[in-house]
Amino acid sequence: MTQQNNFAKISPQSSVLSPQSSVLSNNSALKVLYVTHYNSLGGGANLSLFGLMLDLRRRYGVIPSVLIPGEGELADRCRENGIEVFCSKFYGWLSENRIKGVIKQFLNRIYLFRKVLSILMKHKFDIVHTNSSVTEMGNIIAQKFHIPHIWHLREYGEYDYDLHYSLPFSYVHSRYSLADAVIAISQSIRKNFVDERRLCPPEKTRIIYNGIRIPQPYIKRRPSYRINFCITGGLFRGKNQIMAIKACQILKKSTDKFMLHLIGDNNNSYAEDLKRLIASSGLEGNVKFWGFRRDAVEILRDMDVGLMLSKCEAFGRVTVEYMLNYMPVIGVNTGATPEIIIDGETGIICPLDDAAKLAELMLRFITNRELIYSMGQSAREHAVKNFSLERNTDTIYSLYQEFLH
Repeated sequence: MTQQNNFAKISPQSSVLSPQSSVLSNNSALKVLYVTHYNSLGGGANLSLFGLMLDLRRRYGVIPSVLIPGEGELADRCRENGIEVFCSKFYGWLSENRIKGVIKQFLNRIYLFRKVLSILMKHKFDIVHTNSSVTEMGNIIAQKFHIPHIWHLREYGEYDYDLHYSLPFSYVHSRYSLADAVIAISQSIRKNFVDERRLCPPEKTRIIYNGIRIPQPYIKRRPSYRINFCITGGLFRGKNQIMAIKACQILKKSTDKFMLHLIGDNNNSYAEDLKRLIASSGLEGNVKFWGFRRDAVEILRDMDVGLMLSKCEAFGRVTVEYMLNYMPVIGVNTGATPEIIIDGETGIICPLDDAAKLAELMLRFITNRELIYSMGQSAREHAVKNFSLERNTDTIYSLYQEFLH
C-alpha cells in the first residue's frame, strides 16, 4: 500500500547561470563568507557546507571563505582544499543560563569588533551565508558591511541542543527578519521556525533540501542468510537507537536471521546503557558496534535496510545515504523523515517509539528478500533525482543571484 509523502520538489530557478558565467557586473569572482558555529565534520550541517563550498567553486567559480569559532577538522579540511579559514572564538545564542548567555553575546561583540571585523575588512565579500540556526554572527557581519545575508537553518536549535535562547524571542525574530533570505532544509524546519514559533518571516523563508554527492552506481549484492539492518550516526538519545534494540528483543522471539549494525561514536553513558540492555536480552550475537568510522559510506554497501529512528531529524543526510546505496529505509513519523521517504515505495514509515511495529516491519523484510531489492532500487532512483549536490548547489547559486542583481 503506497501513501503519497509530502516531498516538495525544489527546482533550480530559471536564472541559474552556467558554471562559466559570472553574476557580478565587473566580471570578478563571487566571494562568499560562510559562518558556522562548530569546528568538526561530525555533523550533517558542516558536511553539507563543505560539499556546497567545493561544488560552488568547482562549477561556478565562487571563492569561498569560512568563519569558524576554533580550530578543528573542518578548518583542516578547508585549508587542504585551498579554502581560506578565519578562526575566532564566538558563542552561539543558546545557553542553559540566560544571564550567562547575555554575557556571551556581549563578548561576541568584543571579539567581533576587535578581531573579526579588522580581519574581514581587508576582504571584499559579496555575500555572507550563515550555516547555522544558533549564531547571529553572520547577520552582524552582513549588516556591518552592507552586503546580502543568507541564513541557512540546518537544525531545530533549542530542541537539538536542549538549550534555550539567551535573548527574548522578539529579539531573535528581529534578527532573522534582517536576513535577505532564510533557507529551511525541510518542510519540518520551516514549520518549526515559521508556523509554530514565528521566529522567521514566511515571505523570506524558502525550502531547499540538502544535497549529497551521488556515488557511482554499482551492483548491490543480494541479501545473505542474515538481513543487515543499520543505523549510522553517533549514539545519542535523540538518535533513538534504543528503539531498535527493543525491536530486536521482540524480533528475536520469531527469528535469528538478522543483524543490527550501529555505526558511530559510542563513547558515552547512553552507549553503555545500550550495551547492558543488549547483554541482558541475549542479543550479543545480533548487534554489532562499529564505533566511529570514516569509511561508513563503504560499509553501507554491505547493509540491506537502513533505520532512521531519530526523534526529530531536521533533514536526514544518512537517510539519503542509505537510499543511494540501494537500501530501503524504515523511518519514524517525525521531523523531516516522512518528507524524504516515500512510504511503501522507497521505505516504510513507522510510529515513533513503537518497537513492536518496528519489529513487525523488520520481519517483513527478513521474510521477503525481493522487497529489499525492489524498494532499494526505487530508493536509489528517488535520491539521485531529488537530493543531488548539484541540484542543491544550483538552487543556492540562483538564490545568490537574486540579491546580487
